[in-house]
Amino acid sequence: MDNSSNSECPFMPLNATKIFKIPMYSVILAFGLPLNILAFGALIYQLKKSVVLSVYIMNLVVAHLLQILTLPFWMHYSHNNHEWNLGKATCFLVGVAFRSNFYAKNNFLCLIAMERYLGLVHPLRFHQTQTVLGAVKISILVWLLVLMLCTIGIGLQIRTFEHGGKTCVDSSTLNPDYAMFRVSIVAFSFIIPFFLMAFFHISVLFKVRQVVSLEKRLKTQISGFVSLLIMVFFLLFTPYQVISYYRYLLEVMTPSAAVCESLRSIFIYEHATLCLSLLDNILDPLFYNVLLKDMQTNFRKCLFRRTIRKDLSSEVRISRMFRHHENTGPLPDP
Repeated sequence: MDNSSNSECPFMPLNATKIFKIPMYSVILAFGLPLNILAFGALIYQLKKSVVLSVYIMNLVVAHLLQILTLPFWMHYSHNNHEWNLGKATCFLVGVAFRSNFYAKNNFLCLIAMERYLGLVHPLRFHQTQTVLGAVKISILVWLLVLMLCTIGIGLQIRTFEHGGKTCVDSSTLNPDYAMFRVSIVAFSFIIPFFLMAFFHISVLFKVRQVVSLEKRLKTQISGFVSLLIMVFFLLFTPYQVISYYRYLLEVMTPSAAVCESLRSIFIYEHATLCLSLLDNILDPLFYNVLLKDMQTNFRKCLFRRTIRKDLSSEVRISRMFRHHENTGPLPDP
C-alpha cells in the first residue's frame, strides 16, 4: 500500500465501533446539551459579579456546546458505515467544531489552574492582571490559536475528497501529512498544558495546607475540588490523547506495508477512549454548576487569611523595629 497519499485501510472494524458510539453519543447529547446550557446561564450570573474564573469556565462550556452540537452528524456518519454524504464544506465545519474542544479544553483548564495559583500564591503581585477584561483578552487569543490549529489539521484531513474518498476526518484513512502535523504539535497541544496544570494544581494544594488559620473543612473542600479536576482530566481525557498520538506516530514511523495492520489492532481502543473523553461534556458542567460559587468563596477566605497573616507579620516586624530604636536611641536623619 502506498503511504504517500490518502488511502483507506481495508477491513477496519467499523461496525464494532457503531455498536457503542451511537448509544454513547446519544447519551452525551441528551444530558450534556441541557447541562451545559444551564451551566452557561449560571456562569453569566457569575460574570456579572466580575468573577475572573467564570470567564475561563464559560469558554470551556462553549467548547463543550460546539462539540455536542456536532454529535448528530457523527451519529449519521457512523450509521452510514463511515461514508460522508454531506459535502466537503460541512465536513470541514463539523470537524473544526468537534476538534476545537480537545485543544480548547487543555488550554482553558491550564488557565483555570494558573488563575487559582496566582490568586492564592501571588495575590498581590498579579492582582491587577486578574481582571475580567484581561481574562477575555487571553481567551480571545486562545481561541484564535485553537481555531488556527483546527483549521490546519482539518484542512489536511479533508484532502480525502480530492482523491475521491468518502470519509470525513476518519482515523481509518491514512494521511501522512496530517499524521506528521499531529506528531509535531503534541508538545504544545497536550504535554506542556498537562505539566503546567500539574504544577499549578500541586502548588495550590501545598499552599492551602500551609494556611494554618484555615479550617480543616475548607482545606478539604479546596483540596477535593482540585484533586477532582486532576483525576477527571487524567482518567477521561488522557487515554484518548495518548492513544491518538500513538496512532499517528505509528503512521509516521511504520513501513507502509505494515501500517494498516498496526492501526487495525488499536482501532477499537482509539474510538472507545474517544467516547470516554466525551463524557466530560456531562461531568464538567455538573461540578461547575455546584461548586463554582462555593469554591470562589473558599478561595477568597483562604486568600484573605493569607493576606491578613502577611499584614500582621509586617506589623510585628515594624513594631519590633521601633521598640529596638527606642532602646538604642533616635533614628538617624536621612
